[in-house]
Amino acid sequence: MKEAAENPCEVFTLFEDEASFYRQPTQGLLWHWMGRKQPKMRYTHKSNTVMRVMGVLNAVNGKVYCEDTGSTTAERLGEFFKRVLSLYKEARKIYIIWDNWPVHYHQAVTRVLNGDTRVEIVPLPTYSPWLNKIEKVWKLTKQEVTHAHPWSDNFIEFRRQVRNHFLTLEKRPMEVLRYTGASN
Repeated sequence: MKEAAENPCEVFTLFEDEASFYRQPTQGLLWHWMGRKQPKMRYTHKSNTVMRVMGVLNAVNGKVYCEDTGSTTAERLGEFFKRVLSLYKEARKIYIIWDNWPVHYHQAVTRVLNGDTRVEIVPLPTYSPWLNKIEKVWKLTKQEVTHAHPWSDNFIEFRRQVRNHFLTLEKRPMEVLRYTGASN
């Protein structure tokens, strides 16, 4: 991260992860101070459909790049990394920090990343999500969008709201850096 901070136009540090966002709203802590005035949660009779998201967080400038998919397969993750690497054409070095999910080491993913000499993988220790800064982006999204949301009957609108949230994060990079703990 120090190298990327000293050379922000040539070296990039990206935290990568995948997340799931569910159709059914969460309701924890709604009761806290509101008592009987708490909002009524609307649950759908439909299945609890999931939205899978793949994303990277630039540790220096706070930019978030995310894509959603029905499921995260090795092939889709490989294609995602092709698009991510194309965003950093000017880079001399790209550090990708991720967890030890076995799909990260699938041939469809490693073929893309090993084919680019600029990429260096930095694996995190097993079971240490607090070290992956993009985990906080997922937490922020759940707090601001999917917690107690009203779109359980309209999964298309739910997905649109989650996608829009990621777009609004582009306008709040300093806030993202502070929230994730990536800034000093």
